[in-house]
Amino acid sequence: MTVFAYPSTIIRDAEGPLLEQGIPLMARAARALANVCLEQLRHRRGLITGARVCVLAGPGNNAGGALFAAAALRRRGVRVTVVTLFDRTHDDGLAAARRAGAEVIDHTADAPSVRAEILRELARADLVLDGILGTGGRRGLPDHLAALIREWREAETVSESQPGAETVAQTRAESRALVISVDTPSDLDPEPEGADRRIHADHTVTFGGLKAELIDPRVAEFTGSIHVIDIGLDLDPDLAAAEVLDVADLRAEYPRPEQDGYKYSRGVAGVLAGSEYYPGAGVLTTTSAVNSGVGMVRYLGSELVAEPIIGIHAEVVNASGRVDSIVMGPGDPESEYVQAAVDALAETTIPVVLDAGALDMVARVESMQGTWLAGRPVILTPHAGELARLLSRLLGEIITSTRITADPVGWAREAARVTGMIVLLKGHRTVIAAPDGYCVLPAPGPASLATAGSGDVLAGILGGLAAVIGAQGRQSADEQVLSARDWAHIAGLGVLIHNCAGRRAINAGQLADAVAEVVTELIHGGDRRDRPGPANGILDR
Repeated sequence: MTVFAYPSTIIRDAEGPLLEQGIPLMARAARALANVCLEQLRHRRGLITGARVCVLAGPGNNAGGALFAAAALRRRGVRVTVVTLFDRTHDDGLAAARRAGAEVIDHTADAPSVRAEILRELARADLVLDGILGTGGRRGLPDHLAALIREWREAETVSESQPGAETVAQTRAESRALVISVDTPSDLDPEPEGADRRIHADHTVTFGGLKAELIDPRVAEFTGSIHVIDIGLDLDPDLAAAEVLDVADLRAEYPRPEQDGYKYSRGVAGVLAGSEYYPGAGVLTTTSAVNSGVGMVRYLGSELVAEPIIGIHAEVVNASGRVDSIVMGPGDPESEYVQAAVDALAETTIPVVLDAGALDMVARVESMQGTWLAGRPVILTPHAGELARLLSRLLGEIITSTRITADPVGWAREAARVTGMIVLLKGHRTVIAAPDGYCVLPAPGPASLATAGSGDVLAGILGGLAAVIGAQGRQSADEQVLSARDWAHIAGLGVLIHNCAGRRAINAGQLADAVAEVVTELIHGGDRRDRPGPANGILDR
């Protein structure tokens, strides 16, 4: 289900009143951390007693949590070595670890013999706890720590040039220590420079709420799997910076038809896609819109493209009329049809999805006041190259796709700010940004989605879903205007449908058809929360 991500300052502010009341938040966190460590050790070794854990302890509360967890592990029969890396650490935590029987190595002297001893402990550890620095630490580790981490990582690497290196490397990967970072990996920096001197965690155990720093796609190689531990903070979702969606959200929130509904209450999606040169884009976009569960689809483009569409989907209406959303741009539709659609939209506020060539109609938010795009929800769906061209035009400087892919969250936010629209930046990890900077990150889809026409299918899904949501809102007795964050969330659900369909397809034609399989299960499979037994439908594959 939806997990909200918060700035670290929001989480620290929520901790303050509880700490003032004497509530032992660190003890709660340490117990949960110890349990995660025990679970991972049991999974890897089959037993706990005799396992080796090495704790890298810094000066602050992250070290405190790691040290109290180490004491709990020691009481369970785990052999624990604590390495203190600064001239101070969490005194109470260190005392607890000592009382439990942990060995302690002081690395502050940085003597060669001490370094060798630490590397030996790291080499034979089953699990390493990273409690060096937290979110309050400055980027960049002291030189002696950076060198230690580099040596440690190099010792775990086997050159591919060595005979049998692949087998040795696999064995080493299976036997090397698991790394668990406390709250956040130390020196969590998204920049690639110096990656060999930073912690690469297999798991990150964070407390109170998901930190916004942890969801940046650029840091995934450093965080590993993220475990969010509830320690009793009452966080307000309105203060979140982002949200992460998965298929459980799709099952819970997909707008199923009402028993007394009819085609217009289910929504009418308008599709303006495809052209003489790119007719396939019209077919793919329309097919996915039809399969998205909408009540009706109107095709608004060229007769040349309408003919094959209606040959496949007899239910598609090739005539103008009422629509509850329009998706425009895939396959560069001819200008006369674009103008007709724009004229029809002039007196409405229905949502619009702009893809491919239609992105050329987007201007800076201050330049769009009074235009047909103002006053309505607009979802832009560029890939990195398209966003680079759009921002270069709007910002008056050269923005390359390389810069976009190096910081997808940052650039999606910038594009949303500049245009005042929802920006869905397509990629391995799709990022959706609202104009206020709020981000939605759907769980990643399969690699098979990287295929020609995949974006056309996504545009059709978004157009269909927007029509369904829009029509339902207008039918509601207490109609409410959806916020930009709401529309970003809806776009995230559309991406999840696309991802689920991608697990059933290897090309865009199959992908558009697979949308129907996914939506059929969503509509006719019922609410899984009311069904006994494990979920095992296509949404779980």
